[in-house]
Amino acid sequence: MSFEKRLAELRKEKKLSQNDLAQKAGIHANILGRYERGEAKPSIDVAMKLAEALEVSLDFLVGKEDIQVDQGIISKILSIQKLPNQDREHILFTLDAMLRDAKARAAYG
Repeated sequence: MSFEKRLAELRKEKKLSQNDLAQKAGIHANILGRYERGEAKPSIDVAMKLAEALEVSLDFLVGKEDIQVDQGIISKILSIQKLPNQDREHILFTLDAMLRDAKARAAYG
């Protein structure tokens, strides 16, 4: 999906007007309209602000990735990463076991 289509689709999914999203991203609504119509492309800084305002990754917004990453999961991963090694290893060991069990249930259930 193209950048302009994904931008407009995400904005509508979040129930934001062009004015609302533009304000959150710190740009003018007219410029946002031009992005959505494909008449202009944002700078990397503006694209990052738009992705942040829409709570998606920049890769997803620009169409490089088709899977929308849950920002809550990313936050948890970052919290785990900051823990001491032993705590991090225990959590990841438990997580691996739970993922294995979930995959097995999905395959046989």
